[in-house]
Amino acid sequence: MLNFTSKNDILPQLEKITPETPAKFGVMTAQHMVEHLIVLMKISTGKLNFPLSRSEESAESFKQQLIYTDMKFPKGVKAKGIPEDQPLPLRYENLEVAIDKLTSEIDDFHSFFTENPEQKTLHPVLNWLIYDEWKIFHSKHFTHHFEQFGVV
Repeated sequence: MLNFTSKNDILPQLEKITPETPAKFGVMTAQHMVEHLIVLMKISTGKLNFPLSRSEESAESFKQQLIYTDMKFPKGVKAKGIPEDQPLPLRYENLEVAIDKLTSEIDDFHSFFTENPEQKTLHPVLNWLIYDEWKIFHSKHFTHHFEQFGVV
């Protein structure tokens, strides 16, 4: 699993990805994947907000499994309301710009929780998470998607 607290672990993996890097599973392109990671970074800092998409009991149960065990991030998880057979439209002009935005969001994430160490933010599937829980989530989530594109 990637060490999410260190950009030195993340940036070399991102540098291996090109617009032509094929996915081993799923429908996202490399740029879609990076943009997807940006969205989750923004959710973790409260820049984007989505309601809880399941019951609190179900969310807490899944959170306990994903965050507090060695469980890998599951393949095939679909966000509610997103088409299964096609990715969302791209927001950034190219992969390089998206990667720059992602690295900026990673910096914002660490700054946000350094300035607000007790803050909890809502994950739409896992319920409320604190900084340490988000670091575990992002480590597993980044690892999952870097495996999707064969760079870990």
